[in-house]
Amino acid sequence: DAIAKAGVRPLAEGLERIATVRDVAGLSSALAYLQVRGTDAGFSFIVRPDSKESTRYLAEIVQAGLGLPDRDYYFLDDERSRQIRGAYRRHVERIFVLAGDEATLAARNADTVMALETELARASMTAVERRDVDKTYNKTPVAALAREAPGFPWAEHFAALGAGELSQLNVAQPAFFRAFARLAAERDPAQWRTYLRWHLLHATASKLPEAFDRAHFEFYEGVLRGRKAQPPRSRYVVEIIGGRTGSEPMGQALGMIFVDNAFSPDAKTRVAAMIVNLKAALAERLRTVEWMEEDTRRKSLEKLAAMGVKIGYPDRWRDYADADVGPYSFAENWMRSKAFAHRREVARIGRAVDREDWFISPHIVNAFYNARGNEIVFPAGILQPPFFDVKADDAVNYGGIGMVIGHEITHGFDDRGRRYDASGNLTDWWTPGDARRYVERAQRVERQYAGYSGVDDLKLNGKLTLGENISDVGGLKIAYLALAKALRDHPQGRIDGLAPEQRFFLAFAQIWRSRYRPEMERLMIRTDGHSPPRFRVAGVVTNLPEFAQAFSCDAAKALLSDAERANIW
Repeated sequence: DAIAKAGVRPLAEGLERIATVRDVAGLSSALAYLQVRGTDAGFSFIVRPDSKESTRYLAEIVQAGLGLPDRDYYFLDDERSRQIRGAYRRHVERIFVLAGDEATLAARNADTVMALETELARASMTAVERRDVDKTYNKTPVAALAREAPGFPWAEHFAALGAGELSQLNVAQPAFFRAFARLAAERDPAQWRTYLRWHLLHATASKLPEAFDRAHFEFYEGVLRGRKAQPPRSRYVVEIIGGRTGSEPMGQALGMIFVDNAFSPDAKTRVAAMIVNLKAALAERLRTVEWMEEDTRRKSLEKLAAMGVKIGYPDRWRDYADADVGPYSFAENWMRSKAFAHRREVARIGRAVDREDWFISPHIVNAFYNARGNEIVFPAGILQPPFFDVKADDAVNYGGIGMVIGHEITHGFDDRGRRYDASGNLTDWWTPGDARRYVERAQRVERQYAGYSGVDDLKLNGKLTLGENISDVGGLKIAYLALAKALRDHPQGRIDGLAPEQRFFLAFAQIWRSRYRPEMERLMIRTDGHSPPRFRVAGVVTNLPEFAQAFSCDAAKALLSDAERANIW
């Protein structure tokens, strides 16, 4: 009721600022206002540990500003992609009508948005290119950025973001920012006003009255993901506040409630013991892996030993005293929370990295490897059945959360993670021979997954999913080794007629049980660094002779050949 009563009034100040854009200086001012408050127009300004000096925070600018899921959606020429572009353009037009434009103007504005976004997409890196840790690290003085990407007042813009003393930053995609600055200078300010207005409406649509929310759902959830029915708002308001990845500013406030209700000290203790066993299993593998030279082996073991661990929830919860959320409309509270997070991030620039900080929320069902911190993170949300059950036997837990733990540990040694050292610095610590042999083995994984066909015979992108696939295969391998160690110490018999090894693989398969609509699987194959869940099971077990042995399979049918099999870790 309060959302309906507020209408679009929470956007009034933003819309007024957009309406005053008459030149590039006005564009910068309006853009800064929106970026501070959570609208990803033009590009994103973020603060992260410096990849090559991981003890200090560094500002970074990253390509953004598109309404479709990925830059390729603007150029793919298959029938389904053309349909999506058409539906997107109609969606933009619909939102403009809801915002008060008459039909002819709304149609013209939708065309303007499509044209400008297409130019930004043309300058954007592909999803595969963005995985290149070298190409996306370009530490640049602000003065040099002004010379290399002329046409946009960079220093003034950063000052408007609250970073007026910024002297250098990482320009993640230099070609994109050259194009953005050129478009900022050359395009009619009226086009930019239309573009900014759309992106403010787009960012807040799910927090506005029902007609906006329904339109947003019908395109982003219906057309793109295939969902047929919109749940009641009360069901997904938690997701809006906490985010799908747990990165939303107020997520830890939800996490406090979740932890109090759903996570016990016993669970934390048992998971910690499993992590010790899994790290020991990989250390054993690193000591004996046949293709690695001693210098790389020694540094790999040092990196594994130094890998930090976060389980469940932070020891120090985030301080929300400065958040300034409360008796405001839902959309305004959302924008205020984004501004709170922005202020918090900007204040960190140049300071020492807080290694105790949690960048995700404890209620999220996910886990992470943070390369710049060389740490693995397991929120309380994933330390629940079917991933983990404090009452379950070792075989089930090692097949479930043990595989996830192994997966995150292995990320430290996947095709990108291996480039970061024990301190989280991007540096080349591999011998040339080991690097070459690693790449040769990684290419087997790439070829294997590129051969799988998903919905409508759409092939998986072996390059885009390489890091996740390496970590899936390696993670299950070391989880199996860790289980073998646990069974030596505490032997287990059959349960429900199943041996421990069989229960291990069944538990592994069960954590990926899911059903995807065709639209969702298509979106995932096009944009996600993870393979669809069914391939995260079938693709992995074809690399493990232990699976064939556990179920007495014909190895020739169950496994890839020795030449094809992924055998990195």
